[in-house]
Amino acid sequence: MNWEVRTMRSGTSFFNGTLYRKAFFRFWPIWALYGTMWLLILPLRFLAEAMRGSVRSDLTDTEYLLQMAKDIPDMLSFGVFTALVAGVVCAMAVFSYLYSSRSACMMHALPARREALFVSHYLAGLSFLLLPHLAVYALTVAVEAALGCLELVPLTTWLLTQSGVCLFFYSFAVFCAMFTGNLVALPVFYGILNFLATILVRLVETVCSTFLYGFEQFPSQVWDARAWLTPVRNLTTAVSPEYQASPGGGFTSILTGGIQSPETVAVYAAAGVVLAAAALLVYRTRHIESAGDVVAVKLVRPVFKYGFAFCTGLTGGMATCSVLLLTGSLSLTVWVLVWSLIGYFAAEMLLKKSFRVLKAWKGSVALGAVMLLLCLSVSLDWYGFENRVPAADQVESVELWGLNGAPVDDAGSKLTFTAPEDVALAIQLHQLAIQAEPEANGESSGECYTHLYFTYTLSDGRTFERAYTGLPLFESDLEQEGTLTWTANQILSDRDNAAQMYGFDQIEKGRVVDAYLDMVWNTQTQSYETVYIDGSAQELYDAVKQDFAEGTIGVRYLLEDSQERYDNTCVTDLYFVFMSQTSDDPSQPEDVPSSYEWHITLTPNASHTLALLRELGALDETHIAPTYGEYLSDTETTYDGYRNPDGSIPEDLLYDAPDTRTVS
Repeated sequence: MNWEVRTMRSGTSFFNGTLYRKAFFRFWPIWALYGTMWLLILPLRFLAEAMRGSVRSDLTDTEYLLQMAKDIPDMLSFGVFTALVAGVVCAMAVFSYLYSSRSACMMHALPARREALFVSHYLAGLSFLLLPHLAVYALTVAVEAALGCLELVPLTTWLLTQSGVCLFFYSFAVFCAMFTGNLVALPVFYGILNFLATILVRLVETVCSTFLYGFEQFPSQVWDARAWLTPVRNLTTAVSPEYQASPGGGFTSILTGGIQSPETVAVYAAAGVVLAAAALLVYRTRHIESAGDVVAVKLVRPVFKYGFAFCTGLTGGMATCSVLLLTGSLSLTVWVLVWSLIGYFAAEMLLKKSFRVLKAWKGSVALGAVMLLLCLSVSLDWYGFENRVPAADQVESVELWGLNGAPVDDAGSKLTFTAPEDVALAIQLHQLAIQAEPEANGESSGECYTHLYFTYTLSDGRTFERAYTGLPLFESDLEQEGTLTWTANQILSDRDNAAQMYGFDQIEKGRVVDAYLDMVWNTQTQSYETVYIDGSAQELYDAVKQDFAEGTIGVRYLLEDSQERYDNTCVTDLYFVFMSQTSDDPSQPEDVPSSYEWHITLTPNASHTLALLRELGALDETHIAPTYGEYLSDTETTYDGYRNPDGSIPEDLLYDAPDTRTVS
């Protein structure tokens, strides 16, 4: 009788201690397992390492334990995953009474306000996560203090960050729980909504790339929004440990004990509070009889039905076209419509809990009309996407990717234009790419093909991107001004652009320490050699730079199979090894590269480089650098009896394993 009186008094309260305690102790295995996991990861691991002793010869036991204490934030990436799973498990447990008519009626018959029911169970589930954090924090402080390795900043960072992440994911799971009356549907909705933004962006991008010529991806603003709406990925990045540069350069271990973006964690924690408040508002108006329904709130059912149909249409349409190897906008449109209707009736079955859903055909007709209109509007480019090119006076810079050409060495494919005349030429190339007919279904119409990717930075700060693949190039157009081939060749043959592609400003941040030649033909052994040059690397690099300035090396050819390229490039490449300026720093970790290679293809016209190579003995009458045309001619003769059925030469025979020698 006394218990009933106390319960009646709680009817005007927002919290019921009895309900809280019953939920907390009824589901004790959840918080016990969660707490045990962190006990093993933090305090017990410190004790185990202290008993085992340091495994690093350069550290004492105390130094090793101090390093472990500083590295605690490194575990937060794993903590995001545990919070993702634990959040929905806790929500399923404490609000499980909503998914059975009997338990829902019994719980709501108690003399307690709905606010009290919600808050009591919400706090009970949150306690499953936060109370173990506090307990583990206190035990870890005690263990670290006893072992002489107390580091409060990293440990406090772990406590606050992990608690904030758990607050968000748990509140998000509770918010999802308010919209369904089915226990199985809750984790499904929760999982989908966690990744829905990324899935939708990928799906729509894939569909648009099929419909729209030149489309590659959405602007960065869309992807930034997608990142915030994909909390798992965004939080994993945010909780990455913060590194501090050592005084000598490079990176040391975790010195600050912090994370990359505590502000991001704070935003999500605040969002968790907002989601909890929103969940309470939904709970207050939720109908008890909705227990067992896939979607418990009637207002949300149309959103679920048509959203499910939309996602099913895009996913099923793309998957079917991929499996059946179908291309073209017509095939995709048809299959998107088919799968949208399938998704519509499947969602109707889930909502009605019945297979008799054909009476809802009117809605399917409306859905089909909308999906068809959307597909047509994109495929027919009602928005003027394909022909849109920014005006030159609105462009601050243009990044052009893909225009690489031959030979194949360390020339990159990225060019950046800021000068007005260069920007105008890039825009001209863009306009010609729009007019070009790309390669279709593997049917060749050109002598060579290129891929062009444009990224414009506009004066108002926006970016403008387009991508074109399989653009045909013709040798006959090289001298015909105004063609795609001529314009691309103008850009590629410019010496300033070639210097950009070879990246001299970047590679010269290090110092040259070594050099060698690859694919040197030995006329006596009739085989290719790798020749290592002992010393004189800097002199060789200076000779290459002198030849490059004279335009006799580093010349780019738009058409890989042109006779001009065959006659003026060698099969031999000159490699340089550079040492980074900070490579002598002993504090630099092993995963930071201390050296890097850069190579350029020799040419028969590079007089300064060839003269020095002959002086050093790397090249002589016996060891030569054949032109690419000579190499192909020898290859055609040498392997004439070893061709594939289609007449081509087996790839494993093209390059013999080279011998090696060293010259001083």
